[in-house]
Amino acid sequence: AINVFFQHAVTSWFYFQTGIWEIVNVRFYRHLGGEAVILFLIMTSFLYWSKMIAQKGQVDEGYLYRSRFLRLAPMYIFCAGLIVLSIFIQSGFDIDIKQTAKDILSWLTIGLITTQSVNGVSVLPVNAGIHWTLHFEWFFYLLLPILAIFLRSKKMLIMALPLAFYALSSDDRGYWAIFFFGIIAAHVYKEYPKLEFFNKKVSSIVPILGIVLVYFMNYKPYSFSQYIVSMFIFLSFVYGADLWGFLKTHVAKFLGTLSYSIYLIHGIVLFGVLNSVDYFYPIVNTTPIQFWSLITLSGILTVVVSSITYRYVEYPFIKMIKNNKTETAKAEITERVM
Repeated sequence: AINVFFQHAVTSWFYFQTGIWEIVNVRFYRHLGGEAVILFLIMTSFLYWSKMIAQKGQVDEGYLYRSRFLRLAPMYIFCAGLIVLSIFIQSGFDIDIKQTAKDILSWLTIGLITTQSVNGVSVLPVNAGIHWTLHFEWFFYLLLPILAIFLRSKKMLIMALPLAFYALSSDDRGYWAIFFFGIIAAHVYKEYPKLEFFNKKVSSIVPILGIVLVYFMNYKPYSFSQYIVSMFIFLSFVYGADLWGFLKTHVAKFLGTLSYSIYLIHGIVLFGVLNSVDYFYPIVNTTPIQFWSLITLSGILTVVVSSITYRYVEYPFIKMIKNNKTETAKAEITERVM
């Protein structure tokens, strides 16, 4: 989430230069955000497919969708409300009721439909367009019970093949494939649950080398070759590579806890801070030191706001999930990671 924040911070700079929101065409920042998203989607499919393996393909669909709704929807709707309010203010509250009602209804799909605008105003500069990943995440959850049939019997594999064919032949196959590599990672970990090498401190060099390899492999992220390397980067963390203890620190755990709020709200904070300053002094006239000082302020505000939204928007619903939990002990272990 922090990587994506910095990618969008630099993208914001170019937005003020051109008036067009487009992910910055700088190799370092493209990979900074792109690799983070790839690892997140691999993690999603790894965790939930691991649950499916542990439960031998048996899915409690009611619990799955109730828990995912309670985990994802509250913060998503909260941020959608902030975005709509921001756009109303930008529009001087000159609102096209019919169009705006349709736009708000699309927000209420909780990401299944990726909302591009509200009241004729693009949402991309306001929230950095981060909600596109929810579209793929939700469809993965919807397809999960069907894919899990394969785990009940190898003879049932034929039922999953049409879905796999559709996903890998569609225009979005580059994104669907990421989930596929997370599923492969889950099977690798099941067959080889321990690798002694990753108990050593030197193992932390493995994900670092993987990240460097990804950077030099392609100019832009989202390629099949990158997914293969990213799968091994992710597995190195699963096996115990902790970046010389950093991932076990309270700071890392704290930011991990806030990651969903940080991911959803960082674009809104960047937009608010930079546009407030631009109202009095043009962002395009700021020096690099001034601009990065504003980004530092935005980063601190993002963490502070995310702490509040986690406690008062996310946590009450997370608590509801835990109070109604009926999954197996092994599934509970993976849920704690989420």
